[in-house]
Amino acid sequence: MHRFLFALACLLSPLMIADTLGAWNQSSSLPTVTDFNKLLEPGRHLISFRPGEQERQFVFVTPKNFKGGGDALPLVFFFHGAGGTAEQAARIYGWTEKADAEHFFAVFPQGLPVHPKAPASFLLNPHIWRDERTDLLVNNVDDVHFFEELLNKLEAVLPIDTHRVYVTGFSNGAGLTFTLGAHFSNRIAAIAPVSSQSFIHIDSLARPLPVYYLVGTADPLVLYHGGTSTLPWGNTRTLPPIQESVDTWVRLDGCPHQPKIMSDQNGVRVLRYGPGKSDSEVFFTTVEGNGHHWPGTVELLPHAICGPTLDPFHATDAIWAFFKNHPMPESD
Repeated sequence: MHRFLFALACLLSPLMIADTLGAWNQSSSLPTVTDFNKLLEPGRHLISFRPGEQERQFVFVTPKNFKGGGDALPLVFFFHGAGGTAEQAARIYGWTEKADAEHFFAVFPQGLPVHPKAPASFLLNPHIWRDERTDLLVNNVDDVHFFEELLNKLEAVLPIDTHRVYVTGFSNGAGLTFTLGAHFSNRIAAIAPVSSQSFIHIDSLARPLPVYYLVGTADPLVLYHGGTSTLPWGNTRTLPPIQESVDTWVRLDGCPHQPKIMSDQNGVRVLRYGPGKSDSEVFFTTVEGNGHHWPGTVELLPHAICGPTLDPFHATDAIWAFFKNHPMPESD
């Protein structure tokens, strides 16, 4: 981890470092509560509970004008990237505003630090998600179990439409999004990972799962054509081309191997693989020249780390449109 400090110091001015950390580590304005019944009240809530050995937290958005007792609402999970937090994710990606506008529940879980028993720090001990990469499966943390327990608790308290549970995430959170989709395709209606790869190790799904996959072609952390990159924390990793993740989900969903071009303008290209089994489909969206960045948001990290930040459209809008078109069939 100290290699990261040295590398960051070489890349950034002290002022840029201070600005980055200040934006990432804004103090919480929400009181932490443990009563899940508070989620029945409109607004933002910071909840703490213990699904296993570790205390876990998440931010929950109950939409404005929610009165309970009416129709069941969709539920969207958003998983932050490595070094992020639940409150930072609820602030900058547009899902809080989208939940209010479109009347659905949004939940922003928070990963545990690399060393769970030590204080979290963006530089020295960042919050991360343990997807199925072997180097992350350490410290006895099971984020797959955490998701399952959290979903069970939420469904027990809230009027959630169980045919419209969706999962999306950025970077490390996108890696977990793929993992959760593979493990819970019988409970998740669709997934939308952004700026990562799929690290799953399965041969089949419980049911076909619609996927919206978004990457930038100039991402210095998740190289579009594969290869070795240096992460912000100083270590290196070698990944295959992005297309291999696409091919994995095309195969799992039983989609045709040749895609159709849905649109190709302003540097945004959308390919559709499908229909597959049960009319599932994989949308593969690339943003030409974009780096490690969620289009339509304010990037907290400097370009020296994340690469170019292009915003030809708002990814949150596109993903929600995809989600709305992909409820789980009633027969499932």
